[in-house]
Order: sequence, then C-alpha cells, then structure tokens
Amino acid sequence: MMTGVALTLSSVALATVFFRMRIEKVLATRHALLAKISKVVEALTGQILVIIALREILIR
Repeated sequence: MMTGVALTLSSVALATVFFRMRIEKVLATRHALLAKISKVVEALTGQILVIIALREILIR
C-alpha cells in the first residue's frame, strides 16, 4: 500500500514539474497570444457578471 502511495505522489510531483516547465516556456515565447487570451477571458467574465447582476435585479 505504501508503494502505491509513493508511486502516486511521485507521479504527481513529476507531472507538476513537467507542466510547470512547459507553461514557463509558453509564457516566454507566446506573450502576445497570452495577452489577447487574457483580455478575452476578462471580457467574458465581465459579461457574465453583468448578466448575473441584471438577472438578480429583474427577478427581485
């Protein structure tokens, strides 16, 4: 049982390191694309908040 726990924790740690390195590479090479994506996400979030606020105002 301890071997299974050790293998699981080790695989999670290795996956974390691998994905962190990949994300760092993407952030370094694709700055403009990430800036555009973040603006789109912010706009969608704002629209969702406005829709929720209008729904709350109109329903009450």
